[in-house]
This record gives sequence, structure tokens and C-alpha cells, in this order.
Amino acid sequence: MMRDALFPRGCAGCDRPDEVLCGDCRSLFANWRNRELVSGQETQGAVHTWSASTYQGVVRHAILAWKDHDDTELDTIFGEVMASLLEHSAIHRSCHRQTAVLVVPVPSSPASMRRRGRRHIDPLSKAVANALCDYGFDAKPYRVLASIASGGRSVQQASSAQRAQRIGGRIALVSDAVMQGQQVVLVDDIITTGSTLRQCAQTCRQAGAEVIGAMTLTEAKKVV
Repeated sequence: MMRDALFPRGCAGCDRPDEVLCGDCRSLFANWRNRELVSGQETQGAVHTWSASTYQGVVRHAILAWKDHDDTELDTIFGEVMASLLEHSAIHRSCHRQTAVLVVPVPSSPASMRRRGRRHIDPLSKAVANALCDYGFDAKPYRVLASIASGGRSVQQASSAQRAQRIGGRIALVSDAVMQGQQVVLVDDIITTGSTLRQCAQTCRQAGAEVIGAMTLTEAKKVV
């Protein structure tokens, strides 16, 4: 393409020429991690999460390029990262085949949606749903949650305390959602405080769904 000849792109992580995400940077998205997100001493509402990387250095640089600077060429690569994460997680071993698996993207705030002009989690949830189908499950992406949070600051601008205060109680089910008896896998880009995922899981459970777990591209070095 003429655009590429005039303005050749560099790797989103390290700026290596003529790469969307070079092999060295992509390998950092195979640092699979898992943990239980709990609220205080409560374990009944815990969310088992799997993440592909740690949010630092070139991983952080690449994700911010994709998330906040419209580098949509990373959609396919990050979808492949999520499919690989699924393979190395316990998600597909925890699902049962009697009911469908709803792959639910964690919603952004309305302000973030307006700023980005796209639903950037959708390619990730579609990739996870397709990978689950490859394992023989009846899986589909299901955009069923909405954020009613007023804030829209980017993750690199908001502190952990600000995010926790802003997210709490700010996730709602869309009006025509059917969740009773369904299996849910949540998908997000970054775990910072864990407040978003806990709130999403609580909302799905209150609607009668079984939350199998959550998958994310990355997590902060210290999840609180």
C-alpha cells in the first residue's frame, strides 16, 4: 500500500520496522498468569482469571497503541493471543456442553466509547468464542453488559483508587438480556484493581448465569 511505503509502521511494542508486533514482543504475551479475584474475605463471589502477560514495558506500550491510539492492525494478533491463552487456561475444561457458553466483553464507559469510536474488546471476545467452538462448545460473543460509569479516563491516567471508586456499582445488564442458566466467560483487556471484573461477574450471577472465569490480555503487576 502507498501509505505503508510513505509511512512504514513499526512494531507496536518496540518500534522495529515493518512489524505489527514482532516475535520478541509477541513472546511476552505468553507469560500466562492466573489468580482468584476476591472481595475482602468473601470467596463466594470470587472470579478465576487468566491473563496473557504483565502490564509493563513493551506490553504496556503495545496495548496502549491498540486501545487508545487506534492501532486496529493488532486486533487479529491479540485475538490469537487470547485463543492461545484459552488453550493454556482451565476455561475450556471447566465449561460443560449441556448449555451454551456466552463470551461477554467487559464494557467501557460511555466516555471511553466516544473517545475511541469503537468497541475494542469485541475482537477479543469473538476470538475466544471461536476458539471455544473449535473445542466443540456452543459459544458466541454476547454483548450483554453496559457501563453506566461517568468517568472515561484512560487506564494510564487513573489511579487504582480512582478506578475502584468509579467502577463500583456501575455495571448493568442490558434490558433484553437472557442469562438464566447460561455459562459466562468474561473478556477484558487489562486487570488493574479487579473491581471491573468482580462487578461484571456479580451482575451476571445475579441474572442467573454461571461465571466460569475471566480472560484478559494483561494484568497489572499488583492487582488489589
